[in-house]
Amino acid sequence: MAVLPLKDVVDVIVNLSPRSAARSGFNLSLLIGDSEVLTAEKRVAVYSSVEAMTEDGFTSDMPEYQAAQIYFSQSSNPGKVAIGFWDSSKETLAEAIAACRAFNLEWWGCVPLGKKGETGEVVSATADDLKAAALTVESATPDTVMVCALANLTFLGELKAKSYRRTLGIFSDDVNKAVAITGYAMGANTGLANSAFTLKFKKLVGVVADPLTESQVSDAEAVNANVYVNRGATYDMFEQGTMADGTWFDEMLNLDMLSNYIQLSVMDILSKTAKIPQTEAGVATIINAFLPDLDNAVKIGFLAPGIWTASGFMDIEQGDAIEKGYQVMSESIDSQTSADRDARVCPPIYVALKLAGAIHSVVIQLNVNR
Repeated sequence: MAVLPLKDVVDVIVNLSPRSAARSGFNLSLLIGDSEVLTAEKRVAVYSSVEAMTEDGFTSDMPEYQAAQIYFSQSSNPGKVAIGFWDSSKETLAEAIAACRAFNLEWWGCVPLGKKGETGEVVSATADDLKAAALTVESATPDTVMVCALANLTFLGELKAKSYRRTLGIFSDDVNKAVAITGYAMGANTGLANSAFTLKFKKLVGVVADPLTESQVSDAEAVNANVYVNRGATYDMFEQGTMADGTWFDEMLNLDMLSNYIQLSVMDILSKTAKIPQTEAGVATIINAFLPDLDNAVKIGFLAPGIWTASGFMDIEQGDAIEKGYQVMSESIDSQTSADRDARVCPPIYVALKLAGAIHSVVIQLNVNR
């Protein structure tokens, strides 16, 4: 069945994420590889455990099974994983990701596991594979992100140069680090109170820290690449938690969720109401439909009260307090053009979002007096 996007009716524009389409959740990621179990006819299968994968024909020596073990072993307890099929002998990784998206709309993250080499062994996806896939992911609908690992600063620098907002690159040749951090993120995204998280400082299960020098870490950070390293001989941790363009992963995830849920809420009120009048009261009905979504973004810790430090717009001036963590405004019905009124278009609605942010570094000064 063809599925048409909601944005033709309800277009939610976020300055960090221009696309959105409806999905029920954001805690499922796709591990895509040259599977011996799945086929082009059964592109994606969703599992709640590796035991369920075994029942479907996966064995413990298969890359998808091994990756899923690491995915499920993360401390955040991810509840489900999607396994996708890539026929590397007949299609590119980008084509396979697009086909998996067409088969299943629910997964949000995507991790390329690898492909079959000339002699049948599993080899890593190449830089060219990943670059083409990153371009596909940038324009995918519904919104998608790709997490990949490759110890190639030239490749990672190209992702930054292209300002790819939907690819998170890890400076490592161990693809399991991409699997592990994705598993952590999907498990941590519970939607419960104060559940917002960042990727920085997270300890991963089933992988070991790369023995990188300070110089290598700095070089990776310079191209917005992420690393998994040991600090102080005690802490294995993921750094930095950024997409290739420098956007924080957690901001991308939460903005995707918020725009998606606003779309669904407004579409629900439009589809379940006999008529919403083209009046101020009608605009208020639309706004009231998605206020719970904004309140939920505050509840989980993504938004918080604060001072608006950006340029002013509508009723907001720079320096104003955003007391709820958000402020909703709309243009007046009376200011509508005749064309918009005849087309039954709602006046533009604007939402100012004050992000709660996160603390990633601390300076503590100790003043000593004898």
